[in-house]
Amino acid sequence: MDKTIYDKLSNFCAYQERCASDVKEKMRKLKIEKDDYDVYIAKLKDDNYLNDERFVKYYVSAHAKKKWGKTKMKAALGAKRIDSSLIKQYLDDMDEGDYDDQIKIIAEKKWNTIKAKTPRDKKTKMLRFLLSKGYEMGKAINAIKDFK
Repeated sequence: MDKTIYDKLSNFCAYQERCASDVKEKMRKLKIEKDDYDVYIAKLKDDNYLNDERFVKYYVSAHAKKKWGKTKMKAALGAKRIDSSLIKQYLDDMDEGDYDDQIKIIAEKKWNTIKAKTPRDKKTKMLRFLLSKGYEMGKAINAIKDFK
């Protein structure tokens, strides 16, 4: 194991929370042999620079503040090859009341900015917007059902 490379990777992880796929991408950019990936990742985990559970907790918290829905967060974390049970655990831990309030607030803010010829078109555009933010279909429909 090259100490200089390990120092670069540990600094990379210390700067902000990272997951194993982020570190693998960094190693690819540093042109490290694929055979060495597991050695560096194991050492980073042993030294507590890399922790998937901590990463997921941070990720869900940060992206909830960015008004992302659970579907979008789940897809993004899945793309980073995070264990699905870990994703489910932290998404299930989100406060449902706050989550529902967040959807309604986003919908209310967006409602007056949508231009459409008919109320049905306006609701359709709103629904598409909420789905693009990663909210579940049922939650999105619920959030806009009282709009006219």
